[in-house]
Amino acid sequence: MLSGVEDALRYVSLFLMGIGSISLVVASVSILNIMLMSVTERTKEIGIMKAVGASKKDIMKMFVLESLILGIIASFIGGILSLGVVFVITDLILKDVSSLFDRGVFLYIVGSIGFGIITSLTGGVYPALKASKMKPIDSLKYQ
Repeated sequence: MLSGVEDALRYVSLFLMGIGSISLVVASVSILNIMLMSVTERTKEIGIMKAVGASKKDIMKMFVLESLILGIIASFIGGILSLGVVFVITDLILKDVSSLFDRGVFLYIVGSIGFGIITSLTGGVYPALKASKMKPIDSLKYQ
């Protein structure tokens, strides 16, 4: 009976990891969308920066750093919230929060924060490339 419960919990855990993976993909697409909107809204600014002498590298750095900061903030908020939820659920069900340290929950949360940061970087590279390839004349004429 115990092995049956362990198998069921393993399948539930795998299912929840699948849902988490899907949500990370959705987060990456959302960051990509936000960064593309940012590039579109700041087209004139990019044109002025390029006209004044900013290189492709400078424009790339600006947008990649913006997506990185967005990803770091979002990942840490998600990590802190998930840690809080895990503590509350563990306290309600097991009545022993010290068992969390044995299960390596913190390792999973740190891993998810790192993966979230990597996800934000991948979502920010394409818009940064698009912004760095803009021509100053076309950017300044953009309405």
